[in-house]
Amino acid sequence: MKVKRYFSHSMQDALRQIREDLGPDAVILSNSKQNGGVEILATAEYDEEQFDPSSEQRAAQSRSDHRVAERESARFNAVSPSELARQRAEKSIKLQEELERSRDKITSVKNKREQTQISARKERVSERPAFQNPAQQSGFAGRASSRDDTTQSQHDDAIVIMQQELKELRHLISKQSQRNEEARAQVNVNPANTMLTERLESIGIQNPIREQLGERLSAEHDFDTAWAKVRKQLHSAIQTEYSEIIDMGGVVSLVGPTGSGKTMTVGKLAARYVMRHGAESLALVTTDRYRIAAHEQLKVFGRILNVPVHVVDEENCLDDILDRCSDRKLVLVDTAGLMQSDRSWNEQLKELKMSAHRIQNYLVMPATGQYAVMKANYKHYKMVGLAGTILTKLDEAVSLGEAISYLVASKLSCAYVTDGQRVPEDIHLANKEDLLNKAEELLNNSERWVTIPDHDSVQQNTDYALSDFA
Repeated sequence: MKVKRYFSHSMQDALRQIREDLGPDAVILSNSKQNGGVEILATAEYDEEQFDPSSEQRAAQSRSDHRVAERESARFNAVSPSELARQRAEKSIKLQEELERSRDKITSVKNKREQTQISARKERVSERPAFQNPAQQSGFAGRASSRDDTTQSQHDDAIVIMQQELKELRHLISKQSQRNEEARAQVNVNPANTMLTERLESIGIQNPIREQLGERLSAEHDFDTAWAKVRKQLHSAIQTEYSEIIDMGGVVSLVGPTGSGKTMTVGKLAARYVMRHGAESLALVTTDRYRIAAHEQLKVFGRILNVPVHVVDEENCLDDILDRCSDRKLVLVDTAGLMQSDRSWNEQLKELKMSAHRIQNYLVMPATGQYAVMKANYKHYKMVGLAGTILTKLDEAVSLGEAISYLVASKLSCAYVTDGQRVPEDIHLANKEDLLNKAEELLNNSERWVTIPDHDSVQQNTDYALSDFA
């Protein structure tokens, strides 16, 4: 292939020179901006192999690209962030140049296609005689029709080939554009932001909260500054109560899934209230008519604290019991943890929602739960109108990120947290700073456990374990 170089003050003038010199079928190989103008490499020869590579060549190119990607990945941690950004910027520029060259090739192919169509039409017109008498028309009609069909068939084949080439070029440009965007995005990656995202993920902060926190940071932040800003954002996003439930009084019900710790939390709140205000103005109510054990546990608390315990059943509805407890400053209502598929679950929530008394409903959620489960429970229980939430079992949690994500996403005010079985010592007024500190503490503890034992210690532990079965 003979390649010629052209230089001109403008792209239009350079293309005019190429057209005059090499003809309308010239192929643009590359173009670049130079001082005072543009430089273009062009050739009059058209190599179809460039536009229709065989499957073997494409496979070889794919393997080559894969090896290059592996080398790039291996060098990722070996260079500084500034050097990495410079290399990615250079790669982005090269990809842009390849994209421009591909566009020029498409223009050339389109021109060639148009020229082929014009030539084919001229050939069909030239093959038709100017004047024919009826005898000649009848004699040559069959042969002329045959030639026209052949020419049309060849022309259609050429169009199909051109369309396939254009399709492949469009695919190439699409891939190059995607790589270009990825390279441009990688240039803007800040290592501090990457470390921050990994830390939030390790803590257990869920998406899209994690992404929203990262988007609000400037690119120039170092990790310590970025983490301080993220903590501040989380601190602002978490809502907590400024006053205790036991001091505000009224009718307070605890709702939530089975095993979340509702009954134990009612006992802790009751003991906390009695220590501060006395037992005379407190009453306990349970709507859990399905489990005898739940009645007994609450009645034990009542006997210890000298507080009356009322059970909602077929003969005593919730509103009737609340009417009888109207002289009490605080009424704590324990509810049954039923499956959402249970018809009694809907009846219980409807009884709370339709009550003539103003009931404050708090959703009790274990900190050990998964974010998806917390989210689902919130959606199921919000129909009763939630005044806030209580986090339980912090002592059993291995991370608090999912619980914090639940607080941020639901926007529920956290009233209390519990972290043990002791009554009433293991219940505390919720504190944002304490929650964030606990989340970091759990992360640090988990990182200390992530160690790789040596072979001798593994073998020794295995031998010791097997000796128990000897």
